[in-house]
Amino acid sequence: MIIRPLEPGDRQLLVDGFERLSPESRYRRFFAQIPRLTERQLDYLTDVDQHDHVALIAIDEATGEGIGVARFVRTGPGVAEPAIVVVDDHQGRGVGSALLDRLVERAQEEGVTRFVAPVLAENVAAIRAFERLGDTTVEYHGPEVELTIELPARAPEPASGVRRLLRAVAAGGVEPALVLWHRLLPRPGVPRDRLRNVVIAEEGEAALRLAGEVAAATEASLVVVAARAPLSDDADEVERRLERTAARLRARVRSLRTVVRRGDLGAILLDEALAERARLIVVSDPGGDETTAGRLLGSVWDHVSHNAQCDVLVARTPARGAASRRPS
Repeated sequence: MIIRPLEPGDRQLLVDGFERLSPESRYRRFFAQIPRLTERQLDYLTDVDQHDHVALIAIDEATGEGIGVARFVRTGPGVAEPAIVVVDDHQGRGVGSALLDRLVERAQEEGVTRFVAPVLAENVAAIRAFERLGDTTVEYHGPEVELTIELPARAPEPASGVRRLLRAVAAGGVEPALVLWHRLLPRPGVPRDRLRNVVIAEEGEAALRLAGEVAAATEASLVVVAARAPLSDDADEVERRLERTAARLRARVRSLRTVVRRGDLGAILLDEALAERARLIVVSDPGGDETTAGRLLGSVWDHVSHNAQCDVLVARTPARGAASRRPS
């Protein structure tokens, strides 16, 4: 199962999923007997800003079908109304719980601290699912109940795997000195649970040294990328240089492959990371843009850090003669 942000292009998935709901499931979700979703309803359900109206869709990875949707709509400062629906043939399999857990994470990220959920009093399963999210009060209003759920404070993420290594970097325990940019969330439509334990690195010495540390510490696969100019660079020489570099790392990492492509290094790094569904890109900041492209378009590391759909580490090469410093 894949859970990702819902997009406007998921319109047909919602239509198909609605057709798989029983009349009872439709009534419990919409509080009315709805034979089909109108175009206006579909507009509302798919045109979400993922801030005040957050929607997540669960997809069966084997079939590509939508099997559940969870969403919340902000109704006031720190307050939102949640809703969830799971197709009948996947109910009771943990889909709803997984969607709700992810919805709570998104709520915490968006500053929502309380859910207020109207639920049919007969829908005991939904009431129990919401109650497990946090301290809950229940008000009865005839056939409906209103649940007020105080969401737990956002817990710190565990310091394991890459995160342990990043803390060592911040403490100055890994050379060379680094500029560690804030972690970038993937752009909408790229679910983090589909990212693989792969590190993409450019061939620069600073990036390779750090990428080797990360890959070895996390048993990740490593892909080392080099770019060559369309006309000036000799392809064979670039490949020989890259292979000499890779030979120093092969014994330390689980697996390693090299990529030499013609074109812009930043674009190639992003392409390879997308193709590999990589968790991390490591790129160097040599301390200045020496190329015309760099002066006009910005540095490789800046371009990658602003456009990557995964985490990015920037390895800064210290100025010659300068002492190593902790990143601020």
